[in-house]
Amino acid sequence: MGPRRSHRKSRNGCPECKTRRLKCDERYPCTNCSKHGIPCSYAGPMEGHADTPASSASPATHSQPHFQPHIYPQSQAMTNTPSYRGDRGEFPWGITSADIALDSEDRWDIIGVFPSTPGTSAQHAEDWGLDLELMHHYCSVTCSTMTGREDARHVWRVVFPMEGYSNRYVMHGILAIAALHKAYLYPAQKVKYVKAAAHHLAVGLKEFRELVASPVDPENWQPVFCFASMISVHLSVVPIRLGVDRWPDPIYNMVELFASIRGFQEIMQSFLRSLRKTQLAPLVNSIYLEDEMLIPSPATVSQSLLPPDIWDQVSSLQNFIDEYRFPETHATNPPTLATQDHSGPPKDYQTALNFFKVCARQIELAGPHLEAGMVYMWAYPLTKRYHDDLKSHQPVALVLLAHYCVLLKLIDKFWYIDDMGRQLFGDIEKNMHPGFREWLVWPKRWVFGK
Repeated sequence: MGPRRSHRKSRNGCPECKTRRLKCDERYPCTNCSKHGIPCSYAGPMEGHADTPASSASPATHSQPHFQPHIYPQSQAMTNTPSYRGDRGEFPWGITSADIALDSEDRWDIIGVFPSTPGTSAQHAEDWGLDLELMHHYCSVTCSTMTGREDARHVWRVVFPMEGYSNRYVMHGILAIAALHKAYLYPAQKVKYVKAAAHHLAVGLKEFRELVASPVDPENWQPVFCFASMISVHLSVVPIRLGVDRWPDPIYNMVELFASIRGFQEIMQSFLRSLRKTQLAPLVNSIYLEDEMLIPSPATVSQSLLPPDIWDQVSSLQNFIDEYRFPETHATNPPTLATQDHSGPPKDYQTALNFFKVCARQIELAGPHLEAGMVYMWAYPLTKRYHDDLKSHQPVALVLLAHYCVLLKLIDKFWYIDDMGRQLFGDIEKNMHPGFREWLVWPKRWVFGK
């Protein structure tokens, strides 16, 4: 019998792993920190920030608490759905990048809904006192309201402003978000802050348009990602931007938001793998939670914020679109559902329902710690044909959107969501064909309460 192999025990390891009581593999940077987007003491400056002093680890950075959400493994309701493991460049549960690939006619304009020329005055451009007020408000208040996770808050609080130092359009985006937040908090001063938001957004968009007019390259994709993230917020607060209390046309406004999110996804898809190696990683890791290292205990729907009968309703929706006889498209007819085939539901609708399941699954895993991105990512696979069906108030398209309102209601704690789900559902109910109103009973119960 040979000698026993000596047990190698090391007291080394990065402070981040020690704080979280994880075994550190002592790589540079270590695997645990890389996986969760945490600045690691064993790493040099993170990718894309080699020249910025704040990118190297510091004692202050080490003391930042890392929020680890309580999330759960796959429930019985989804056992027939492929589990996602491995490279995060693809989407989970059988949804691949091919499912959301863009046809030539399906190119998206992420900023097409905004005016192409700044409608601002020189007077605001000189109001540096207001800009200082907005920056202070952003750093002390707004950044903490954008997400529920502490690691993602760090990105909004520290990383976004760092990108703004050398990219003026990102800084204008930050000031615009802060102005919108103050307009939301202080209705009596809404006019002043809405004007400030419009100014900064217009100035930022001017440079941003020039950047995205050509393919985004590895040199500038990180600030582009930061600014594009802010555009979704602007499209989420249409009433605030317009100085009104309600969305003017909720269904149409939601389609605009979907198109912007889809355009954002198109721009950034090729950089997703690189993103996970940067300080922006928590913004993605906080949305895709299917990871064995993050799942400590069995999951049940009752431990999440989802309606307890969500998966039964999803099964009913699947049966509905399987059995519904989608009309053919004829040139002489009004706009109809996106299909010319009676053999089954159109791919546009099946993919939309599949991705609805993905969103619901993320919410189930997150427990009480929901992120807006878990709901917003439903926009990724939605095609222009489906968008057109929504704008023409086709019944099956509205049925799916009505169920989406249930997910929107779950994230109404965020100021930029607020009562979006209720207003959208009200517009759906008003425009729904009477023969399909029975499909609004379940979502209405969960949007407005039992």
